[in-house]
Amino acid sequence: MDRAAILAVVLQAMERTNQMRTEAMRLAVSQEAPLFGPPSPLDSLGLVSLLIDVEEALDEAGHPVILSDDRALSQSRSPFRTVSSLVEYIDGLLRESSAGRGA
Repeated sequence: MDRAAILAVVLQAMERTNQMRTEAMRLAVSQEAPLFGPPSPLDSLGLVSLLIDVEEALDEAGHPVILSDDRALSQSRSPFRTVSSLVEYIDGLLRESSAGRGA
């Protein structure tokens, strides 16, 4: 799965999240959008919900990952700051996973 496909999964999850939010609390759906922290409207529960949605979509596409684990939370720069940092983090996880499988 390339970065463009990962980006599409994340953006689709953001669109689904927006369907359940008021207009004032909707996420900007773009590669540059902030996900967590100022100025994102997501609180920690909203972030977890979005991450679960992304995980489920990746799993359905045959690329299971766990996004909110100790590794993600222990990084000096959170991979959940922006859409692009999340896409980069997922790409790294998928590369490691495929390397571990010898693919």
